[in-house]
Amino acid sequence: MKMLMRKMMILALPALLAAPANAEEIRLSGGAAAITAVFSPIKESFEKSTGNTLKIHLTDPTRAMIALEKGEADFTTLNELAIDLAINNAKSKGVEIDPKSLTRTLIAQTSLVVFLDRGNKVGKLSKEQLKRIFTGKVTNWKELGGADQPIVVLWGEETPFLNSLFSKRVMDGEPVTKEAKLVGDHFELRNLVIGTPGAICLGTTGLMTPKLKVPEVPSIALPILVITKGKPSPKVQKLMQFYQEEFGFMD
Repeated sequence: MKMLMRKMMILALPALLAAPANAEEIRLSGGAAAITAVFSPIKESFEKSTGNTLKIHLTDPTRAMIALEKGEADFTTLNELAIDLAINNAKSKGVEIDPKSLTRTLIAQTSLVVFLDRGNKVGKLSKEQLKRIFTGKVTNWKELGGADQPIVVLWGEETPFLNSLFSKRVMDGEPVTKEAKLVGDHFELRNLVIGTPGAICLGTTGLMTPKLKVPEVPSIALPILVITKGKPSPKVQKLMQFYQEEFGFMD
């Protein structure tokens, strides 16, 4: 029996030595674009460097804010446009969130872009051209200097904040074309564009991949915030500091 216990202690020793005594779990709940742009890329290096665990729950802004309010997340990260509407939506679900109880910290900034399939020859689109595409007034890439190919507009059913910004800033409030194909979230949009010749959809710089064509378009900034109840805890501050050291964005 003593020999067995000794062997078990020897086997367990490396695991004990590998885990720092002060290792902590940091729970993050947030939106796809914000997480993909900021925290997913640093997760592995942060965990290896600090011994802490970054637990990421990717969800919609409303659920992310509810998780924060209920103490199920240490912080959430969203683009700035999503926060106030998410708070209002949470109220409709029976969860009251006091905006004054929240601390908002700017951590990064992405931009709204459009994604095309890799084979598209169009390299630049003006505001007016984008408006004509998404309202259905232009239906073939040939009219924009591209190939003689139908334009396939993809529109996210689960990207309301990006849609709203684009509709206001680019489409001047006009509705998206009735011919638009409705798709789910950011990742579904991106994946469908990759495999659909002539397709176009909204995206952010944080979701870019070499499999896509990203033409030059008018700049529309998307500030990404870390939101906490009260001031960020020491472990959240440590994570933000790590991001600053890796990417040098935060002040």
